[in-house]
Amino acid sequence: MRQAIIKNNIVVNVIAGSLPGGITLEEMEPCEPGATYVPNGNPRFILPPRVYQWTAYEFLNRFTGTEREAIRTEAKTNPNVADFLMLATAAQVIISDDPVTVAGMGYLVSIGLITEQRKNQILDGSL
Repeated sequence: MRQAIIKNNIVVNVIAGSLPGGITLEEMEPCEPGATYVPNGNPRFILPPRVYQWTAYEFLNRFTGTEREAIRTEAKTNPNVADFLMLATAAQVIISDDPVTVAGMGYLVSIGLITEQRKNQILDGSL
């Protein structure tokens, strides 16, 4: 048996066993510290978003060669793409939820250089 220990509707710990006041978890129910507990929700636990970090090289390699080529080509005439590419290239680390990363990736989607699905793949750490 696993239980979630809750304080102010936030999971502070998940334990094997049973404690008074703990919330018993279903066998495969996802739950982790930091999740928000919604007593009558489905699901009952809303997991916090994952934040990923990459070096500039690792981040840019998450794009396909064709995508990188399209970005470089667009950067020659589009100052917004040029700025995002410069910042991404110069960064010591790219953070998936950083406002510059989110805005830059959203802009690439808005002008059709990548799809929303590709943006999500690149930023969610699944590649």
